[in-house]
Amino acid sequence: MKVGIIGCGNIAQVHAWALSGIDEVRMTAFCDIILKKAEDLAARYANEGSYEVFDDYRALFKTDVDAVHICTPHYLHAPMAFDLLNHGKAVFMEKPCAISVEQFKALKEADKRNPNKLGFCFQNRYNESTMMIDALISEGKIGSVIGGRAFVTWRRDEDYYKSSDWKGRLSTEGGGALINQSIHTLDLLLRYLGEPEEVKGSVHCHHLHDIEVEDTVEAWMSFADGKRACFYASNGYTDDAPVIIEIQGDKGRLMLNGTDIIVWDSATQCEVIKCEEPKGLGKGYWGSGHKACIEDFYRCLINRKPFSNNLQSVENTFTVAMKIYKFLP
Repeated sequence: MKVGIIGCGNIAQVHAWALSGIDEVRMTAFCDIILKKAEDLAARYANEGSYEVFDDYRALFKTDVDAVHICTPHYLHAPMAFDLLNHGKAVFMEKPCAISVEQFKALKEADKRNPNKLGFCFQNRYNESTMMIDALISEGKIGSVIGGRAFVTWRRDEDYYKSSDWKGRLSTEGGGALINQSIHTLDLLLRYLGEPEEVKGSVHCHHLHDIEVEDTVEAWMSFADGKRACFYASNGYTDDAPVIIEIQGDKGRLMLNGTDIIVWDSATQCEVIKCEEPKGLGKGYWGSGHKACIEDFYRCLINRKPFSNNLQSVENTFTVAMKIYKFLP
């Protein structure tokens, strides 16, 4: 399969690295409004055969690429995916899937017209620790799930936003600590709780004053079957601390602390499971699941099977985020 990449910045390096290890694909198109970035990424990863570089993503409509990775600023994700799908290309997109309800609705229509061609990089679903938690809950280690909580405490200062012309602006980033830094954590929390019946939350800017998006978010959720969840994320900490997710059952509880899983069962016994996550490329807090996630996307495309990280699978996470932002009732 011939693959293109749009947006050749930091996260594109991770995508290209993952793609370079898949025998069945070859990168043949690189696009960035700063053409030098596209040329540099191509020089590093397009080692076999010919390739093209572009500074306008619409040029890819007429190429013979089969799939395109969207690694651009947030506000471009959904519109670009919409256009590419309608030109017959498969699309693999970085988070978020959209920054507004209107964008999501348009993307949903394009997805309906082009089934099984759209995938999302929710790579933490592929972490060894995630799969271990899946197994522990499935085997009844903590009984029935009755609640959960999650904490993300990272650090983003003024220089983080000054280094970009789109971060920190509501119209281009779509939000801050929630939709950018902690959306993967919210996604994993909801993985074990389902679709909330009620969502109440608020966003704040506590330590950053020259941005339009939040540096802190908190939320409370309740579910039709009685489950409850609390969620907190802030960019105001001293460091990028390990993410904490705790799932409470009626016979015990388990906690993910970074890559370690701590389990308390009904006999109050404590067990620590250390998950050896394979090392990925890029920043440590991006996790190590990009490679497995991207490989799975192409495995599904090649075998004409549905990809698990499809639009339907991320809709609950997107909807809850929009409710916390109060873009949805």
